Amino acid sequence: MIYLVGSNLEFEGVKTLVLNKIKFNKFSVNLAEFDALVLTSKNSVNALKFNQILPASLQIYSIGDGTSCAAMEFGFAQIYTAKNAHGNDFAAEIAPFLKGKKTLFLRARETASSVGEILRESGVNLTQIIAYENVFKPLEKEQKPPKNSVIIFTAPSAVRNFTRNFGWDESYKAVAIGFTTAKELGNFTAPAVSAQQNINSCVNLAKTLL
Repeated sequence: MIYLVGSNLEFEGVKTLVLNKIKFNKFSVNLAEFDALVLTSKNSVNALKFNQILPASLQIYSIGDGTSCAAMEFGFAQIYTAKNAHGNDFAAEIAPFLKGKKTLFLRARETASSVGEILRESGVNLTQIIAYENVFKPLEKEQKPPKNSVIIFTAPSAVRNFTRNFGWDESYKAVAIGFTTAKELGNFTAPAVSAQQNINSCVNLAKTLL
């Protein structure tokens, strides 16, 4: 059986385990005062909606297609989608574009990568706002995946929430959406890492491990 942790998307033959909820923080910001906005998750866009902040004409630097789509639907037009969807590589890629630009980064409270630090060390004029946080939501022990399951993890927080709730069974096979998630899994197993940082690719990889 394949299990998906850290996303509520549904796929045929895949059981979804939701062990978290996103809590949006209240904040106020005038996007028109910035030249650029860095987005590492569509949760950042949803945080703008939550706080009823209107889009502005500024350059968006997005970590991936899903985040870019959310930004476009929100009303942003100038969107650069990074070639690197791994956090630290993403930061290194966009840093040269941000030189001399007043930049806003809407981020999670806890992050596995060092996007903000890398941008600051690169000399970017950066303002960071903690826009949302990932809150643990426990499940009943009866929902623990059986032995020999293939489990897809879509974020380091998904690994932490799963192991906090269920522990780890040595018979499990793991699929990580990216390197930071794989690093979190390294304490328990050697995961297979998806070649592309999207859930469809993870599901296809998981099916080869059954």
